[in-house]
Formats: sequence, structure tokens, C-alpha cells
Amino acid sequence: MSTLILKNVKKIYRVSLEIQDQPLSIWIQDGIIQEIGPFETICRNFGERQLENAEVKDCSDVIALPGFVDSHTHLLFAGSRENELYMRAEGRPYLDILKQGGGIYNTVNAVRTASEEVLIRNGLKFLDKALGFGTTTIEIKSGYGLDYETEKKMLRVINKMNDLHPMDIIPTFLVHTVPKDIDRKKYIDLVVEKFIPELREYAEWFDIFLEKGVFELEESEFLIQKALENDYRVGIHTNQIHDIGGVKLAVELGVRHVDHLEILSDEDAEHIRLNKKLYPVFLPTAEGFVFSQHVGQIHKLLDLTDRIVLSSDFNPGSSPVLSPTFVITYAVLRYRISDPWLLLDAFTKNPADMLYLDDRGKIQKGTRADIVLLEMDRFEQIPYWGNIDPIKQVIKNGKIKYD
Repeated sequence: MSTLILKNVKKIYRVSLEIQDQPLSIWIQDGIIQEIGPFETICRNFGERQLENAEVKDCSDVIALPGFVDSHTHLLFAGSRENELYMRAEGRPYLDILKQGGGIYNTVNAVRTASEEVLIRNGLKFLDKALGFGTTTIEIKSGYGLDYETEKKMLRVINKMNDLHPMDIIPTFLVHTVPKDIDRKKYIDLVVEKFIPELREYAEWFDIFLEKGVFELEESEFLIQKALENDYRVGIHTNQIHDIGGVKLAVELGVRHVDHLEILSDEDAEHIRLNKKLYPVFLPTAEGFVFSQHVGQIHKLLDLTDRIVLSSDFNPGSSPVLSPTFVITYAVLRYRISDPWLLLDAFTKNPADMLYLDDRGKIQKGTRADIVLLEMDRFEQIPYWGNIDPIKQVIKNGKIKYD
């Protein structure tokens, strides 16, 4: 039985919206939060004998946040694509780079030739960095294989990393694009007949890049329906560069989340607003690193404070960013978000709820002890201090995993 007491935390976020007028302590036992309250009260309730066996950590110089939940990443890859950043800086659009064999095709070639050992080593390296940035749960997509064996290899590696690393990983099978020099219809049929049913063993979630010239609306509908028939939970990339009807399709098919949303009509914003099971996910750094002329339409949905999600979209091409605090900072600059509570919920409680992870994303009695300790006076200071890393320690399942 392991017991950890975070003593006299300066401020704890997500206990409630009430003002905390004194330092409070958090009693953690076997990875679960048992009680939150004044240190004296905790000692009285749990007894001196238990206190003697507990690890007591003085937290009078830190604030506590729930561990960040990064719900949209492409963390597993090989190779590097920094040259494309400069190509985009010259004004070359992403879809043009993709048509010329660049974009994800560069990463696909590297992943296909990489061994599982190399992929695991690369993945664990980035997971360590993500943990140090305060992420305690992360979603990772496949999608850099484009053939059955490589997609299976990626998902197998993602599952192995979940066993090897303290962070919790949510594996997702992503249908990213059609490989070059392959008949489009035959490939889609192969995805339906082989990829979707056989890869369900490795992934609970399914994703697809719904975009003009990538997967068109009818193709996406066909593939999503097959994924649903195979009991996948579904999120989609949509409305990033063009609006080809992805939001309406998501509503019709019961998709859980729609990601990017740089192009969003008032009508589609209303569809999202009325569908209380659909979460909008915004990826500000992915917009910035491709020099997008469009800005995620978060302002049309700001009233959805319990559903808006922010994520890093960490990937080697369009968002080489792993730090939630940087994403939060950039969201303020790009979207001009003025509600700090929305920023906090969008990277903790809301993505946890979106992924059906009710045991995390908040600091409350009975929840999992995934906690980030920051050397700050208030959460509101994260974007104010910009790129200064405030994280002192990260606690995962009640154990200090980053110090």
C-alpha cells in the first residue's frame, strides 16, 4: 500500500470553482485521491499510524493541476521533415507538398523501413518529454504505414509502449491518405475488408482525414460506417483546409469528436452546439506551423465550455510541439481566449470526458491521482509567462514520475 500526501498546496485547481482561501493537502493512496482538505484534518481522519508510513511532500511553493490529457497526436514516427517548414515559409501549400510526394509520404517511407525497436525507442523518447511537460494521458494515432503490415506494426508498437511507459496511451487507427501509385477503390476496399476488422484488436478508436483530395465525403462516410460496425469509437480530421461536409456527416453518424475546424460555417457550429455528445477539438500550433490563413473557429463555440478541447497534434510535419502549456499559450495568442478556466478544462477535464475517461482530468476525491505541480502563484500565469517551463513535478497514478 503506497501513500503520498501533498501537504499545503498553495492552490488546487478542479476541486471546485469556489475560491480556495487557505492551503489544502491531498491524500493519495494506491493511486487514488482519498481526501482533499487542511493537513490537520487529513491527519485526524487517517490517524498517526498511517501518517508515519506515508510519503509527505511539502507543496507550499506550488499549485496543483490535473494531469494534461493530450487527445490528438501522431507521436509515433521515424525521420524528420524540417525542410517542409521552410517550404511552407516560402508559401507552398501543404496539399501541394503532399501531391509532390512530400508531407506524410516522407514519414511513411521512414516508418516502413524502421524496425519495431527503433520505433519504440523514438516513441519512448517523446513520451518521456511529454511526461515532463505534464501530460499524463495521451492519444497516439497510426497512419504512417498506409499498408496493412506497417499499420499493424505501428499499433503493435503503440500498445507495447503503453506497457513500458507510466503514461496512459489511447491507440487510434488512422486512415490517413491513399498510398501513391495504388488504385484508389481497391485500396479503400482493402481497408474495409482487412484493415478495419483486423486492427480492431489493437485500437479502440478510428480516425480519418476527411479533406478534398484526401478522403472525400462519400468515401469517408463509407469507411466510418464500417468502423462503427466493427465497434470502433470514432473521431475525424475535418474542416482543416476545405469544408466538404464533415461536420454534418459527423452528426449524422454519431462521431465523438471533430478536429481542426479552421473552416466552420455558422450552420455547422449550430450542429455542434446542438449535438451534446460531439466535441470540437482545436489544434492551434498545427495552424501556426503550416502558416494557415485560416484560424480555428473556436469563437463560434465559446459557450461550449464543457466540450471545447485543445490538443497538440504533435507530429513531425505540421506541429512538432509536445508542451500543453505552450499550446495553451499559443491558443491565447492565436484565438485571443480570455477565459483561463476554459483553457484549463480544454486540456484536462474536457478531453478526458471526450475519451470516456471519467477517472481523470480533475482533482477530486475518488479520481486517479494524475497531478501536475507548477511553481506558480496561479494557473492564469501560464500564458502570461510564455515559454518559461513552470512544471516542478508530475505525479502519475499517485507516484512521482517526473521531478
